[in-house]
Amino acid sequence: MKGNIRYDRDVDIAMIILSDKKLAYETEMNDVIVGFSEDNEPIWLEILDVSSGFLPRLADAVKRSCAGSVEVPVV
Repeated sequence: MKGNIRYDRDVDIAMIILSDKKLAYETEMNDVIVGFSEDNEPIWLEILDVSSGFLPRLADAVKRSCAGSVEVPVV
């Protein structure tokens, strides 16, 4: 399952699996929840409100870093 990305349209959440290790604890950072193993390795990322929060902010960041030279459509 390592390296797997899933998106659930019904709840607008993306899950990025980084490792097969067992979950020890989670930390929430704004609209991202990070799962960690016992040795403090990030094992997954859960991105909340993908279409209404994360993607528009990502598109804005890309536009700013490219000084407006690249247009990134958000669907």
